[in-house]
Amino acid sequence: MSIPTSDSESTTVGKRMMWFVILWLVGFVGTMLLAMPFHFLVAAAMRH
Repeated sequence: MSIPTSDSESTTVGKRMMWFVILWLVGFVGTMLLAMPFHFLVAAAMRH
């Protein structure tokens, strides 16, 4: 999958950035899934 090159420093930086973005998105989605039920509870309470 990964091609060994002499430019290994840039590939490590790229992989670190890729993992940072992936973990950030996972955290963001997790936060959204956690907040959604409360959002709907508040919206339902406002309708009454």
